[in-house]
Amino acid sequence: LHKILIMNNSHRYTTQPPSSRQQQDPEDADQVIVQTDFGRGLIVRTRKSDGIKEIRLGEVKNGSSPAFRRREPNMLYTPKDYPSVPPSIGDDVICEYGRGVLTEIADEKYTIELASWRLSGRSNVTCHVTTAPKVVRKHTLGEMDSAEKVALSKNQKAQAAKFFSEKDYSGALNTYASAVDKVRNVQHDHTSSNEVRADLVVIMITCSNNAATCCIKLAKWEEASKFAKNALIMLDALYGKRGMKIHTILNNEGIIDAKLFGEWRVKSYLVVARACMERGEVEDAIAILKKAKCLGMPYIDEFSSSGQCSRKEEKASLRTLTLQMKEIKRLITEYSEKRKAAKKIEKKKAKVMAKALFGGDDDKENATPGKENTDQTRD
Repeated sequence: LHKILIMNNSHRYTTQPPSSRQQQDPEDADQVIVQTDFGRGLIVRTRKSDGIKEIRLGEVKNGSSPAFRRREPNMLYTPKDYPSVPPSIGDDVICEYGRGVLTEIADEKYTIELASWRLSGRSNVTCHVTTAPKVVRKHTLGEMDSAEKVALSKNQKAQAAKFFSEKDYSGALNTYASAVDKVRNVQHDHTSSNEVRADLVVIMITCSNNAATCCIKLAKWEEASKFAKNALIMLDALYGKRGMKIHTILNNEGIIDAKLFGEWRVKSYLVVARACMERGEVEDAIAILKKAKCLGMPYIDEFSSSGQCSRKEEKASLRTLTLQMKEIKRLITEYSEKRKAAKKIEKKKAKVMAKALFGGDDDKENATPGKENTDQTRD
């Protein structure tokens, strides 16, 4: 836009900033996306002194357009109350009850899952309004609280699973890794309930293990090992806090110990063992497989001996662990045979080297009788 100055009875429009001598107000906490006379815009702040709205102009989809990140954006300063852009499902919105995500529009009724306040535990607050809510810019990662970051990672995990099912392993790997990064350095505060912390632990473990599986599909063995070891760090830390709040929440929600410390740890160790084998570290690979077997077998023995494998979670873990133990047995046999073959090759190489240095049976056959008799006489 060029310099614009339109005056009428009630409104003033200009692309010129306020006087530099004026102290700048903080940006609005919820920046509304509005439809102005010059296109879509984002209300960056509303000045308290005169009610002027500072609107950053540019085509925008919920505040994520690069037009809003230009070094010198087009600004509109006006007291006019522009309407919000029409809301769509998935938009961040604000209504009379607070901020949330629009989940449904039906018969001019809007269903919003609120994020600005929550009940204890996992109870989400949903409201239904008939007045169209205002669309606001989505929070950046730095602006999100721990619950929002965990929710974002859950969505990315679901998207990664879809990529994996479509055999898009690169897409799945990038998305799983992104989900881990979103929650890696979460700073817990008053919004971090124990349930949020439990979800964070599950995301870190499962996404790391799944990323490792994607790396195997792509033959990225070093990366696979790193992801699997990250999962093991989380699992070992959780194992040391058994019986405490997060562990109890997971158990109560169906993530039993056989899954946590059996399935998931065995899965991680299988990846690490394969990576060792690719590096030619056969002894280490076999040792890791034996350790994984020692972690999984006690749960199988417990379910088999007690006869109390009645819960669906227990049955599912028993099936998975049984398959994992078969895989471990197969790999140990395969790696042992490779180790045996490698030792034979080494032994053969040693014989060839010894023959080259000291001679062998051919030299004895070519020895002269006179020399042999001389040696006997000397003896």
